[in-house]
Amino acid sequence: MPRRYGADGTRLWNGKTPEEFTEADAYRFMAETEAVLQRKELMDDPAQPAPASGKEEFYLSKKDDVLLTPEQIAAEERRWLFDAPIAELAEVKGVSIDEAVKMRTDAVLQEAVVPITVSVRPIEPQGKLIGFASVNFGGVVIDDFKVVDGKNGIFLGAPSKPDPASRTGYRATVRIPDRATQERINAAGVEAYHAAVEQLVTRAQAVRPAPIKEQMAEAAKQAGKENAARPAPAKAKEARNDR
Repeated sequence: MPRRYGADGTRLWNGKTPEEFTEADAYRFMAETEAVLQRKELMDDPAQPAPASGKEEFYLSKKDDVLLTPEQIAAEERRWLFDAPIAELAEVKGVSIDEAVKMRTDAVLQEAVVPITVSVRPIEPQGKLIGFASVNFGGVVIDDFKVVDGKNGIFLGAPSKPDPASRTGYRATVRIPDRATQERINAAGVEAYHAAVEQLVTRAQAVRPAPIKEQMAEAAKQAGKENAARPAPAKAKEARNDR
């Protein structure tokens, strides 16, 4: 029979030991075990065709007592967690209504994508430091992020302050333990930095004085337009001048 928990009591089957199984858990456990044993018998018998996938296992659906693939059971688990009535979620998981509500709330918060926007102020490079940034994380603005050009590209370093007790002499005032969030901040920071640099270049080109050669050519062109716009002298006046 497949192991469901270790000798040290480690919970390996849906985070439970057999002593904690609900009736639904017991049915699913038995169906899974039976499917695993049947698959093993088929694989050991050369006369029997092997399953389409050598790694595929099956589970029993509580809803209609049919065998489901892991992908289907994952979809069913998601339905319980997000869409099913709270009472059904509590029954399936073997928890109280309050615990089921907390499970759903935690799952919704975990899946929620917090918007992140970054504004950058580029500076003259000082070593690897090339700018400062403000990060708007779901409506909370955090200033003084450092825009750093490291060996693996541009990234945003957390704000920090002097700390004599620290090995580096500084201590971060903002911690981002989630790697995925840090990567989102870095990506937004890179985009904001390049956009800010582009704006500075465009602004500098707009106010930069034209070279002398271009100024002289423009002056000659303007003079030509003014001469062409002057009216020609009258013929009678020209005749009197000739006499």
